[in-house]
Amino acid sequence: MVFPVVDTNDEEVKEFIKKISAICTSKQFHNLRRELEKIYSRSCMENATLTAFQDALFTILAEENSGPTDISRGF
Repeated sequence: MVFPVVDTNDEEVKEFIKKISAICTSKQFHNLRRELEKIYSRSCMENATLTAFQDALFTILAEENSGPTDISRGF
């Protein structure tokens, strides 16, 4: 019988992906992304959609690491 090799890096990546998935499906993320996208589009920023997505994701990750934010509450 062959047992799979579990790499701790794989587990860390899986947990990170779960965290990102939870953020990207949250109401807070979608609201923040839309708001940023409007602001960026009005200012004629290049790649407003992508930049808004990245900034919203970064902001929520930063909040999560600095305070008692619970992504499971749906904000």
